[in-house]
Amino acid sequence: MVSITFQPTTEDTILFVGGGEVAERRIQLFIDEPCNIVVIAPTVTDRISQWAKDNRITWYDRAFTMDDEHHIITSSLFFICTDNGELNDTLYDMGKKHRIWTNRSDAPRACRFTVPSSLELGDLHIAISANNVGPRINRLVRQDMMNRYGQLQKAMPRLKIFREEVKLLLPTPEARQKFWRDHLTVETFEAILKGEWMTIEEKLDHEISGIRSKS
Repeated sequence: MVSITFQPTTEDTILFVGGGEVAERRIQLFIDEPCNIVVIAPTVTDRISQWAKDNRITWYDRAFTMDDEHHIITSSLFFICTDNGELNDTLYDMGKKHRIWTNRSDAPRACRFTVPSSLELGDLHIAISANNVGPRINRLVRQDMMNRYGQLQKAMPRLKIFREEVKLLLPTPEARQKFWRDHLTVETFEAILKGEWMTIEEKLDHEISGIRSKS
C-alpha cells in the first residue's frame, strides 16, 4: 500500500454515484476544495440536497444509466456509494475500463484507492489507515492522536514563523538543520505535548534573537 496526497483543482471532477450517508461523508472531504463535485442518485441525504441548493455540488436527481458513462470518463476520482451490488459491479468495471481511480464503499479490497481517516490540528494534517482492519480501529487511533497531539495546535503557527526566520538568518541547509537538531529535540517535543509550549517558545525566541544580534 502506498499513501498518496491528492490536491484537487478546478480542473478535477469528483464523481459520486449514490447519495446516502457514506457519500455524504466522502463529499465532505471535498466540499471546500476548488473541484467540481457531481452526484448521480435518485435520493440523497438532506445535507447533500442542501449542498446542491447552494450550488456547491451538481446533483442529477435520477438513477445512474449507461448514458452517464461520460461522467466516469471525465472524472478524476470516482466514488461508488450505492447499496446495489450488481450496479456496483458494473460501475467498478466501467471505472477500471477507463482507468479511473475508483473507490467502492461496499468492497474496500476492490478499491483502486481508499480514503483514510484524517485528523487536522491547525497546520498539522494526519492521515490514519488501518489497512482495512476496520473503521473502529481508525476511530480509536484518531481519538488517541487527538489527545496526544492536541497541544501541537498551539505551537504550529509560531513554529512556522520561527522556521522562516531561521531560513533568513542561517544561509545554508546544514546550519539550519543543526539549529533545529539542537533546539527542537525529542525532549523539547515531549515538553510541547505536555503543554509547556510557552516555555519552549521563549527558549526558541531567545536562541533566534541571539543569532540575529550576531548578524
